[in-house]
Amino acid sequence: TLYTHTDMTSAVSLWPASLRGNHAFALSLLRDAACVLEFPVATSASSAHFYRSLLAKQQTPSETLRRGGRDDDTKGSKKKERTGAFELECVVATCLYLASKVEDTARRVSDVCNAVRRCRLRLEREISEEAQIPPSKEEADDNEAVVVGESYYERKDVILELERDVLRALEFQLHRTPQPHKYAFALVKRRYGEQGKAATKVEVEVTQKVDEILEAALFGDDSNADNDEEKVSEWEVKRVAVAATALAEEICGVGIKPKSSWRNLLDADEDGYRKGTTRTTCERKESIITRMREDVKVLKVWCAAYEMVH
Repeated sequence: TLYTHTDMTSAVSLWPASLRGNHAFALSLLRDAACVLEFPVATSASSAHFYRSLLAKQQTPSETLRRGGRDDDTKGSKKKERTGAFELECVVATCLYLASKVEDTARRVSDVCNAVRRCRLRLEREISEEAQIPPSKEEADDNEAVVVGESYYERKDVILELERDVLRALEFQLHRTPQPHKYAFALVKRRYGEQGKAATKVEVEVTQKVDEILEAALFGDDSNADNDEEKVSEWEVKRVAVAATALAEEICGVGIKPKSSWRNLLDADEDGYRKGTTRTTCERKESIITRMREDVKVLKVWCAAYEMVH
């Protein structure tokens, strides 16, 4: 199992310090809420990118969350215990809400808040049940499934202010959101299909598998990666797309010859190096074909780990 009851409790009570050590819960919450909201893959990808960017830049809880926490604390001890959960829900909801606007799939703040709340409660309940730890009466009373009234307006105010933190983390470059699925699907079309024609059976199978692999790349937790080369979330868009497509073909066991070779698609010469590179350059760097094969190995391990915990 990915989360123990102790991990879950610390993750939702001490954000962002503990979330930096184990933010898999937040990524799972993002993924599940995006599914409930019926977001397309582009919006889901943007929300994950926004979250990772905010986590990388936000060294301490923003002043917005601190104000939210203090206001929350003034309403009683129960509210004080929920400060971490309140912050987590607000951060996740902000990333989802902003992504929905950027990708032209806008949802109401209330819909996003309630989707995040329901998904958080479900994830926590699954963890508690697996650990065989029944919820206390206080927890049961304090976790209403619907965000309404004063609770909703408080979250809405914080979410709208948190948008500025996300935008700063992105340096206001919203058009640079990584979308590896677009490039990957184009690669599949060039290898097994034809532009302007219906998708072939092989094309459909490989595309579906690519979609599953990219889910792991978007929402998998790489905080414990041994080195930077294994941090798939930090790979360039084309690098992720190429590795995902190659791995999908391997898993599907494609038995037909592709219409375009990897050398042609990656603009590589007969030795696997990018065309136009000098011999000296080639000696310093591995070929792009070799790197693709190594990336597939990394992504295969990544996907196996993701499937084990989801």
